[in-house]
Amino acid sequence: MKSKLNIWLLVSFLIAGMLSLWLYIKLTHYVGDISYDSAIDSPEFKVCGEYRTSQYYQTGTYYQGGKKAIKKQLWSKVNADGLPPNGLFTVRFVVNCHGETGLFRATMTDPDVKRIEVPQETSKHFADLISGLEGWVPGKIQGEPLDSYIQIVFKVENGNITDIF
Repeated sequence: MKSKLNIWLLVSFLIAGMLSLWLYIKLTHYVGDISYDSAIDSPEFKVCGEYRTSQYYQTGTYYQGGKKAIKKQLWSKVNADGLPPNGLFTVRFVVNCHGETGLFRATMTDPDVKRIEVPQETSKHFADLISGLEGWVPGKIQGEPLDSYIQIVFKVENGNITDIF
């Protein structure tokens, strides 16, 4: 009888351990999280939080002057060279708790929302333009500044960028 109880306790302990591990992974890793990649990311950029980067709308992260100021800063510098003629080009990145930007990732979809490959040098050009924007204000939760994801989307029509949002 005692050995059956020991086996039951061992199985219960193993199940509880596996559930705890699964829950930890689910709560600390989210779909779309950007991990550091030494091939494309600057080693000088550091995130402040160890485990979680929030979305900008959860924390209130913004650019001084809003989207209009971003559009004004980028409009004269940006062009569609290297991009397919039509679609949405999205650059997603992190604004850390100090208002610095990094971990840039770019994707593009065509008008049918199918993913389109974009040359790495084109993505880097857009990341360089965006990293030159000064004036990011990090979001806060309970008064503490933290890291958050931001995205800027470029609308491409007939080979030209027609909108930035």
